[in-house]
Amino acid sequence: MKVCLGQINTTPGDFPGNLLGIENGIKIASSQKADLVVFPELTITGYLSQDLLYDKDYIDAALNSLKKVQHFSSESDPNLYIVLGNVARNPGQGKPFRNNAVVINKGKVIGEYTKQLLPFYDVFDELRYFQPGTDLLCFKVKNKKIGVVICEDLWNDKDSDNYEDGKGPLVQYQKLGIDVLVSLNSSPYIQGKPETRFSRLLSIATTIPNIVYVNQVGGQDELVFDGNSFVIDNGKLAFVARGVFDNSYPIVDIGNAGSKITTPKRERNNLQELEEILVLGLRDYVQKSGFEQVVVASSGGVDSALVCKLACEAFGPQKVHAVRMPSIYSSDDSKIDSVELHKNLGCWDYEIPVDHEPILRDLNDKYSLYTDQKNLVRSKLDNSEYNEIADQNIQARLRDVYLMHFSNAYGAMPLSTGNKTESACGYYTHFDMNFSFAPIKDLYKYQVVELAMRDSRIPENVWNKAPSAELAFGQTDEDNLLPYKILDPLVMAYVEESIGSFDLFRDWCTINRPEHMGSDKEVLEEWLDSDQASTEYERIAKMIGKMEYKRRQTCPGTKVSKVAFGVGRRLPVVKKWS
Repeated sequence: MKVCLGQINTTPGDFPGNLLGIENGIKIASSQKADLVVFPELTITGYLSQDLLYDKDYIDAALNSLKKVQHFSSESDPNLYIVLGNVARNPGQGKPFRNNAVVINKGKVIGEYTKQLLPFYDVFDELRYFQPGTDLLCFKVKNKKIGVVICEDLWNDKDSDNYEDGKGPLVQYQKLGIDVLVSLNSSPYIQGKPETRFSRLLSIATTIPNIVYVNQVGGQDELVFDGNSFVIDNGKLAFVARGVFDNSYPIVDIGNAGSKITTPKRERNNLQELEEILVLGLRDYVQKSGFEQVVVASSGGVDSALVCKLACEAFGPQKVHAVRMPSIYSSDDSKIDSVELHKNLGCWDYEIPVDHEPILRDLNDKYSLYTDQKNLVRSKLDNSEYNEIADQNIQARLRDVYLMHFSNAYGAMPLSTGNKTESACGYYTHFDMNFSFAPIKDLYKYQVVELAMRDSRIPENVWNKAPSAELAFGQTDEDNLLPYKILDPLVMAYVEESIGSFDLFRDWCTINRPEHMGSDKEVLEEWLDSDQASTEYERIAKMIGKMEYKRRQTCPGTKVSKVAFGVGRRLPVVKKWS
């Protein structure tokens, strides 16, 4: 049986564009005499549509698109069966909609399957919209009995909710003895997740030996769908779709695939794959938002260097505008490194110096005119409580103004350059995180450095020198925080694993080998055994909790970890807990 994997890039509400991807897949499947073509979950509407579903016209447009697919099917190969995802209204009690898989042949809907196990963890909230189904769907193609599931119906990567408790659709299909299980998916990328999918589903293949898994590709807000559609043929991983950048429609002949296709061994947490995901997420966010050019504040540091590099990969260097905004505290190295970087990448280079001292003096002179002893300004000045950090941060405020002016005046989307470790600790000004999109928002500092080191166009000094915001002479990040070799695993444990005490963190480090997180084992162990470690841990943990209000104001960025700051991490801003 020949199957076409319709691994396409959809966008919520882009009904003409999504329909075009479906029609292209049907054409290719027909031309190659495929028996079956399978598309991702909610293909027609795009995923995640969220509260757009409550718009009556939105649902009508989705149902109208389904009719167009039926018409296209009626004019295509009559032997071709089409399986795709779409939303449907729920005619009974419960939630207003259903997340459906639809099977079409010869222009007619021959069966519909409603997703049964609806995710409500991390970024997902399907129980808000969809009523779960209860029935299976089987149909025959070339005398093979085919079953249909949607995403979590097949497997759940969170190890929660006991999805394999004997009552789910997977177990019921196993009892029916089907020949092929078809799974429609919109599964976002997390590092290591593709390998987890393969291993989980290979274990299922002991009872269902043939599995067709189709996942979409492309960026949607903070998510990136990585594709990696695959076929398990007679219990063996026979084919994996490669390349996250292109819509693809590979044809796999179940029964013969294993003898014809060799799937290369995948490397766990591969940096190349991570870089491709970041580029894809950035490209799709910018282009699907209607922009063609981007602007970046380039400081000569490793974070902005990596963002520049990713932008050049996503759009080409002639659409990337790198603005240097040195102040009196900026080092000569920063200028030299950033100019060399821009030359190596081929992007545009601008220098707009920031002269903050006259503005600062003028502001403070004007505020100090208010002499009433009850006035806040006068009270702080009289009690020597003026916060001098504000003098430093005004440089960042001015850079914010300069870059936003470039964006508004010339029509380029401004990119933020903050990373996850800094965001966790609130060690950034709004300048670092408050633009339109943050490509490295979910990367720890060690990941930023590792990706920068891979590209010879990024000068070695960029990632080799001590990280600094350069808002004061001699300032370095680690003076105010902790060495990143300690801070990265600390933040990871606190944010992704909810490790809330020093003793638990020490145990976690023993089990998880943080040297794989860019940490130096000896440095970390020495710190863990030091007298001040417990106190410093508590200081950083409290800092992470207090900074929720700042993170809530930041822009979206590509999610690549299990728990990213953003829609998937739901904490109150106002609280008495950290």
